Amino acid sequence: MSGSSLAKTFDNVAGIAKRRRKRKLPPPFSIRFTEEERARLNCDAGKLSLSAYIRQRLFGDAAPRRKPRYRRKQRKPGLDAKTVAQLLGTLGESDLGRSMLVLALAAESGALPVTPELSEKLDTACDDIRELRIALI
Repeated sequence: MSGSSLAKTFDNVAGIAKRRRKRKLPPPFSIRFTEEERARLNCDAGKLSLSAYIRQRLFGDAAPRRKPRYRRKQRKPGLDAKTVAQLLGTLGESDLGRSMLVLALAAESGALPVTPELSEKLDTACDDIRELRIALI
């Protein structure tokens, strides 16, 4: 390949890259909703994103299918994910850890007589709490 043909190839590749950079998407359309309107849209949208839901309502089946520019995870968590998150929050807010600490301190100071049966029950409770936490996470 001669120097001039290499320069032409380089210019051609640079020109393609430049044209690709110049391609712009149309500017987004913005609209404001009240909190009630937004809550209703979120509820009606189900698992669809708000933009997909609004586009579907506006154009119906006549809307061309949009090709995603990139893949991303589902925007809205499923019902199970919400329930698990609520359970984790409730577990975190509970006084289980603090209660177990109080029992341990009472046992160390002698205020709580530790029998083999009580020790076994405390170990079982700690294991259950640990398993619950691991299962939820």
